[in-house]
This record gives sequence, C-alpha cells and structure tokens, in this order.
Amino acid sequence: MATFSSDILRKFARFVALLLKSSLRRACYTLRIFYALLRRLGHMCIHLGHNTSSTRRLQEELRPAVCSSGLPTIHTLSTDISQPDDRPHSTLAVPVDIASPQHPLYLTPPPHLNSRDDFSIGTVDDIPVSNTSFDGGLPQIVLEMNTTDEPLFVFSGHAAVPPEHIKLVPIIPTDVKRYDRNIKMKWAEANCFVITPKDNKYVEEVQCGWRDFVHPEGPRVYYHHETRVFTDADMRLGKMDSKRLLGMAKALKDYAKSQSDVEARIDDGTELVLELNTEKGRTNIIKSCGYYFVDHVKRVIFWAHSYTCEPHGEILFNVKAAKRLSHIKYSLESQYWYHCELYPHNRYLPRQIFEELREIIVHANAETITSDTSLAPFDGNELAKMLDLMDRIEGSIDKMHAYSVCVVARFMRLFTKVKFTNFCGQPGVRVDADRSIYYKEGHERETLIFRLLNLILWYGPRKHYKRVQRVWVDEIINAPRWKDFINQLDNEWLGFTIYSTVMLAVDVSFLAVPGIIDSSLQTSPAIAVYMSSLCAVGSLVLAVLLVDQSKDYQTAEDGALYMSLMTNGIPGIENLALMHSLPYALLVWAMVFFGLALSIFIFDTNDVVTLATMIPGWIIVLIFTLWPTIFTLWPTTNTAVGWLLNFVKSLPRQPERVVQYLRGSRHPELDQIPIGRNSDRAA
Repeated sequence: MATFSSDILRKFARFVALLLKSSLRRACYTLRIFYALLRRLGHMCIHLGHNTSSTRRLQEELRPAVCSSGLPTIHTLSTDISQPDDRPHSTLAVPVDIASPQHPLYLTPPPHLNSRDDFSIGTVDDIPVSNTSFDGGLPQIVLEMNTTDEPLFVFSGHAAVPPEHIKLVPIIPTDVKRYDRNIKMKWAEANCFVITPKDNKYVEEVQCGWRDFVHPEGPRVYYHHETRVFTDADMRLGKMDSKRLLGMAKALKDYAKSQSDVEARIDDGTELVLELNTEKGRTNIIKSCGYYFVDHVKRVIFWAHSYTCEPHGEILFNVKAAKRLSHIKYSLESQYWYHCELYPHNRYLPRQIFEELREIIVHANAETITSDTSLAPFDGNELAKMLDLMDRIEGSIDKMHAYSVCVVARFMRLFTKVKFTNFCGQPGVRVDADRSIYYKEGHERETLIFRLLNLILWYGPRKHYKRVQRVWVDEIINAPRWKDFINQLDNEWLGFTIYSTVMLAVDVSFLAVPGIIDSSLQTSPAIAVYMSSLCAVGSLVLAVLLVDQSKDYQTAEDGALYMSLMTNGIPGIENLALMHSLPYALLVWAMVFFGLALSIFIFDTNDVVTLATMIPGWIIVLIFTLWPTIFTLWPTTNTAVGWLLNFVKSLPRQPERVVQYLRGSRHPELDQIPIGRNSDRAA
C-alpha cells in the first residue's frame, strides 16, 4: 500500500510538472508571437490626440522583459537613411510620422502623400530616436519680455540661485555664422598613431535624441527629430547641454503656439533653427540665441516676434522702394532656399522642384541667346553647364542625396534673389538689364567741367559714361554684363599699351632726324615731339595701372563694391568715365602732337613746289581724320559733300555752338520742365 501510494504520488508530481512545463512553453510561445507582432508593427505610429508615440519605443521597453524570460533576442534591422522608401516625396519639408494608413492592410497609400510640394526630411523610421520622451528632465524655462520689449529665456533653478537670462533674437539663415566660427586647430607635429584591433568605432557619439550630419562642404550639423530642431552647436557628449537647448526650443514653440497669428503656421512639418552665441572658449555659457521657423508649404521663414528688415540687410538688400509683402516674399524665399542649402541632409529631392528649376534654367538660357539685355544672373556658357548638371541630378529625384539637394537649393536661391531685385510680379518690374525702374531715360545732367573735359579728351568720357550707365543700373550689377564690361575694358586698355609703345618708338626715332634737335636752341618740332612722347608714356602707364586694378573686381560682388566707392562721391559716374578714358585721350594727343611736329617740319621751307604739293594733301588728310568725330556730332549728314557744305556754312556759328554746348544740358527736353518740378525731382 505504501509502495502504491508512493508511485501514485510520483506519477502525480510528474503530471503536474509536465502540465506546468507545457503551460510555460505555451505562455512563452504566446509572448514570442506578441513580440514578433510588435516588431512587424514597429514602423507604425500611434496618434493619441496631439501626442504621438512610436511603437518602436514600446518594443524597446519590452525587449528586456522578453529576453529575461528565456526567449531568444530578436534584433530589428536598422534602416539605411540613404535609401528612400517607396513613398513619393515632392517637398523639402521634414516628413512627419504617418499613422495607420501605413499598415499593410491599406493597399494604397493615402492621397496626401502625393500632394506635397516642398523638400522632405526622413521619417521616424529613417532616424533613430530616443527611448524616452524629450520632455522628461528638461529645465523650467519661460519666455518673457524685458522692459524694452525684447524676448528673454528665463531659467528658473534653485531658490537660492538667481534666474539666468538668455536673450532671444530673430535671425535669418544668412545670420548663421557657420563660415565665421574661426575655430583654430592646435598646431602639433605629426606623431605615430596606433590603431588597435579593438578600435572599431570611427564616429563620435552624440547626445541622446540627436543625429549628426556632415555638410557637403565639411561642417558638422545636428538635428533633433522629435522636436525638428536644427543647430550648428556641438551636441557631442560632454559639449552643449542638450536639455537646455531642447528646453529653449520647447518654450519657444509654446510661446509661438500661444500667439494667434503664429499658431496656424506651426504644424508637424515646421522646422526650427537655433543659432547659439556662446562665450569664446566656454561653449556652455550662452549669451544669446538666434532662431527662425521654416514654412515649407509657402517656402518662407517666419518668427514668433517682430523682425526688423534693415535697408542694407540681407532681406531688403539695399533695394529701393521695397515695401510690399508680395515683393519681399521673394527675398524670404531666397532665405528659405539658403536654409535648405545649409541643412540638405535627410531630405528627399522632389520632382516638382527639380522640374521647376530646369524650366527656369531653360528659359534663362533662351533669353540669353535671343536678348542682349537678359536679366539672367549667369551667362550662356554657365547656363549650359547648369543644364548638364540637371541631367545628372535627375537620377537623385525622390532620393535622399544631400549633395544634389544642396546644388538645387543653391541654384533656386540665386534665381529667386534675382526676382526680388528686379521687382518680379510688381507693376514696375524691370524687364531689361539696362533699363532703370526709378528714373526716366536721360535724367542725368552733366556738369560743366565734364562737358569741357569731354571736348578736351576727344569725346572719350562720354562713351565711357554711357557704358557705365548700362552696367550700373539703379546701383545693381548684372553678373554676365559686368564680366563683359570688364573684359571689354581690359582688351581696350591692352590695345592702347601696344599703340602707346609704337607711338613712343616713333617719337624717339623722329628725334634722331638731323635738324630736329639743335644744340643751341630747341626747335618747335622738337618741343612738339617731346609733348607727344610724354602723352604716349602717360597713356602707356595709365593703361597698365587700370588693367592691374581691374583684376581686383572681376566678380560681380567686388564690382558692386568698387562701383559704390567710385560713384558715391560728388562727381559720381563722371569721375569713373574720365578715368577710364584717359589712356585713349592721351594716346590721341600723342598722335596730334606728333602730327604737329611733322607738319612744322614739312612746312618750314620756302620751296614753292613743296608748299603747293603738301598744303592740299595736308588739308585732305586732316578732313578725313576728323571726319569720324565730326560725323558723330552731326549724324544727320549723309554725304561728305553735304557735310563739307554745311560745315563751311556753320563756321561763323561754331563759337556760339561751343558755348551753347558747354552751358546747355545734355537733354534739351528737360529744360522745358518748370523749375518747381525740377526742384521736386532733385529733392
């Protein structure tokens, strides 16, 4: 009986053990299925009201519990951010998390995925995010206004510690001092560097929730996906305090959402850029914080506070009469493209923007070919190269290629800036590069000194005056026209150096003729040759100096600075025209003095045959020589005989005409305007 009972108990215990083991296996199997389901749904996001939480976080939180139960660990494959998903992107905005329509049960994507028109940044599946909410552990930061209505971040800490204040400044993308950091590396001689087998990490770790990118030009930038914040501040471990920066971003967004005018513009696709101004050598001490928001739908930047556009700033760009928002919008769009150029990583290149840029380049190329007054900021060769680049970039459409995004954004920025300077879409739009939109043609009045010097310098200043007016229109320079202007001047001055050298050699050779130089008395031909030589040397030296100076302002930016310095004085453009015409004028005077010396040498004789032969020839040569200049003054004369008759008839009135030219205006029609209207125009 005892044996029977012990066997029964042993069998019962074995049965219970098997039952428990089976239940445990079934429970573990059920848990494994649940975990696999979570992994399959890891790319989904659960939207609860305005708070969005990813199931990937739930998966990460359940992983330790599953692993401790004895189940094998299931690793999730990371997504390569360089490979885009199958969703079409047509915007440059950071894509927001997509909710349940991404579930496999939805056979077709929702319609709103195909209707965006700005740059896109990778989704939450492409960017690793923190396992904890960024709101946890953030310092208490409040955005307040000081006595001068300037925004301040107020950090409230311990009661015994006074609150810290950081100035908040609205900025624009060009205010990001990425290229003006002036961070110097310590000079050190190269030493041996040993790489051990355990050294397998070639990247520096960044703080939780941040991701770093290397810009195509080299600088490192940082992006926080959950708050959609970009910054150039150093977010590596042990550098800038991430909680302080995220706290400022949260306080700024909360303040923006509290403003009724700004709240509607803040959505899930709005990006925020923070530019921190820290003390030199102490990156943790922030003196001020610059910021701006990015609206990818309207392609503009905006702020939660008022932003003052200075006349010489990057928004107004010293453009006169820029007062309408529909006009200033192009300048804001130019800043938007510069933002995309500063932060091109993890953005999709949309087909719509690509095709828009290609159409702009094609039209600019056609306009450059068919018009001499094209407004395109590039010449024909540059536009042809840009079209070739667009054919190569076409393969990057709907892909995360930072280099292609940077190139497209830069081209769009330059073309948009041209639209702003030319008042695109406004009633007074500029349609020709050489036409002013502020003044009527011929509004300038030449001074008396300029008119007198124009006669003395053989009408050279007038020609250069017109050239400068065509290239310096409304104090704006068109890059292709400026390049043509500089090349034309260089070729002209280089030609004058050759002519001046030849003229100087002729003068020296003429002085070697017997009878020109008398040891006891200087003859008239010698004096005239001396003057010719001096003028030739002056023309040669001036041409060489002007060619050398022109090398310093070959680009449009340098040319604009040079023209501003040269034309802001009292003479204005006249001073520049006089200076540019001096090599030509001195060369002509060198020829005139040489002709005078030759004439004196020829006619210094009593031989009747020589005089009878040379006087008619001298008169004919003189008339043919002065014909181009005089025909320019009287263009209505069509024949040489008619001009000669009119010239002989007008000889008694020539002194009166010269006085009238010096005293009168260049445009007689302006003299018909009443004095009061002239004073208003001058004012």
